[in-house]
Amino acid sequence: MVSDRLGAFLRTAGATDADIEQAEASGWLPVLALDRMLMPGVPEFDVAGLAEHSEAEVDELERMWRALGFPDLPDGLVVFTRRDLEAIERLRGIPGGPMAGAMGALREPERPARILSAALARVAAYEVEVFAASLDQLRSAGVDDDAAALALVESFDWDNLAWFVDYIHRLQFRAAAWRRLTSVTATGTLELGVGFVDLSRYTELSEELDDAGLAGLLDQFETVTSDTVAEFGGRVVKTIGDEVMFVGPPDAVASISLAILERARAIEELPSVRVGISFGPVLARAGDYFGPTVNLASRTTDRARPGSILASEAMFHALDGDERFVWKALAPRRIRGIGTVRLFALRPPSP
Repeated sequence: MVSDRLGAFLRTAGATDADIEQAEASGWLPVLALDRMLMPGVPEFDVAGLAEHSEAEVDELERMWRALGFPDLPDGLVVFTRRDLEAIERLRGIPGGPMAGAMGALREPERPARILSAALARVAAYEVEVFAASLDQLRSAGVDDDAAALALVESFDWDNLAWFVDYIHRLQFRAAAWRRLTSVTATGTLELGVGFVDLSRYTELSEELDDAGLAGLLDQFETVTSDTVAEFGGRVVKTIGDEVMFVGPPDAVASISLAILERARAIEELPSVRVGISFGPVLARAGDYFGPTVNLASRTTDRARPGSILASEAMFHALDGDERFVWKALAPRRIRGIGTVRLFALRPPSP
């Protein structure tokens, strides 16, 4: 039976008696409590009603909803609150909204919505992992779902979390502005070093390890790469399974590569890593980078041996003469989809 205290919270936050009964029967009370804490309010609108009140077209709202990463809703399904109405008005850049100036410079609000939603989906996934771990601990200690739901909601400091996310966003925005606005070439592209690092034997290990072991392996790999990239002034662009893409000035990318190899060797649980790096013009789009320079770095990684770094000729020329790096010219190699190229092995200087 749901306690009066939890029931009062849920109803005040917009849950119906039917919602509460179904959540209790299904073991979802903590999830419903979290849901109502994050998005309080009573549903008032279906898509057509939201369009009418926001002066938007129904197809425009459907495109926006899909851009946020959610499927189309059945006609007549009342799920949207006043908060959703406010969000639509701000995203569309209606005068008075704080996003009006920023959105006015863009051709369509769906693009920033899509980019932000994709980035924040990963943040949200991590936050839910923490929430789930806390819930598991409470249940293991014998706390029932009613008490667990209240404990989690009351201890969840959303204001501080939102402030911290805003703080990180500002830092990243500032850093991105310096990278983007001070490195543009005459053609509008950027000149950057690009690196890819991946784990050798990952496919074999993924079959040998259980889920916890594989998660621990990937966590160690991500920690080593992320910390090293940040330490030397680069930026992690994305992580795809056992591969990390990073960018930065050419000397930073080379230093990052050498440090990752050294630090990975010191971790017994990690298999050998291999790195491919290149330098040249790249196209920046939605926080990612594209073009032949990126393709060459990625394909070069595939040709590298475990525990080694392969660099493009452009990277070699960008850093030739820098005593921090030692190079060995290799025989020309054919790279799939690119052609025959000269590659160089990068090594640290002798002690």
